[in-house]
Amino acid sequence: MATKKSNDKGVNQCPVGTVLFREGEVGDKMYVIKAGRVLITKKVFGTDITLEELKAGDFCGEISLLNDDKRPSTAVVTRDASVIPITGEQFENMVKSNSDIALRMLKRLAERLTESQFRMTNFALRKTKARLLHQLRAQAEDTDASLVKPNPIPSDLAMVVSISIGEMKGILGELVRDGLIDIDAKGHFTIKDLKAFDQTLSYLELKDRFEYRD
Repeated sequence: MATKKSNDKGVNQCPVGTVLFREGEVGDKMYVIKAGRVLITKKVFGTDITLEELKAGDFCGEISLLNDDKRPSTAVVTRDASVIPITGEQFENMVKSNSDIALRMLKRLAERLTESQFRMTNFALRKTKARLLHQLRAQAEDTDASLVKPNPIPSDLAMVVSISIGEMKGILGELVRDGLIDIDAKGHFTIKDLKAFDQTLSYLELKDRFEYRD
């Protein structure tokens, strides 16, 4: 990791492109992000998929300290960052001495694991259209219990489902033409016919399963 020390004790300055750790490496540190952005990715079917993008106040690399195993993912700085490296011994002492910190970390870790598991499940779908519909369905469910009111299209949607911006726009346009969704001037989408949307998604999931089964 190419970093340089800052005037703040224990803080490393990491320019864009810095790799904090790589999937498969043995990990002996975790990192608290003080400023900037860090992208967490994992290789699936030979392709790097995005698990999450972390910002100030988030942390990464703790899994290897908890289970004393190799890194399950890769962390790359996507916006000049200030990070605080924490060793396994420091992490253990911190958790033992402050139950509030330990509880907050556990809650945040559970949230991230849930999101990562969803994205991994989503990426098991080889068809990009199926992945995009799956993601939109989850987005609508997460932000609005009624599912039929406008929901913001995530700014990182293309990155999350590992497709180009052009392909994403093409699929969204196809969904609009098929009458499954509407997109307003603010970039919010509405599922027009929930039953038809879910039927289309189920069909694509089944088709994907049979086309790519062993």
